[in-house]
Amino acid sequence: MEYKVSELAEKAGVTKRTIHYYISKGLLMPPKGSGVNSIYSDEHLERILLIKELQNSYMPLSKIRDYILEHPENDSREESLDRAEGVRVRTIVPHEETDGKDVYIRENIHGIFEMHYTKESYEKNKYIIENVKKYVEKLMED
Repeated sequence: MEYKVSELAEKAGVTKRTIHYYISKGLLMPPKGSGVNSIYSDEHLERILLIKELQNSYMPLSKIRDYILEHPENDSREESLDRAEGVRVRTIVPHEETDGKDVYIRENIHGIFEMHYTKESYEKNKYIIENVKKYVEKLMED
């Protein structure tokens, strides 16, 4: 199916500005044509939906771009998400041994507050992170 930018934006649940931003950052391939005659396809829609899914998994756009560049084939979003599983954000215990460079620790504190940080940032900012957790716990006691 073919879409104008406004139709694609509506169908994907993003703004036209977001589409243009994704193109400028290499996350989305340029449309056929230019200006008001630009035509987008179902591949554009699938790519935007994939980007949104990966963002919902807390993957930063820079990592999404790297993932897309490593997997340029046009396949279904479900297959792409299955392959992305290894580079997605994962929940780990702060002191667990891991070799993942892009693994984020995800901690839920008192059921209402969630913290995300890398193992490396935990090591550098352990004091701050632990104090934030204690502060939230203390606030919830009141």
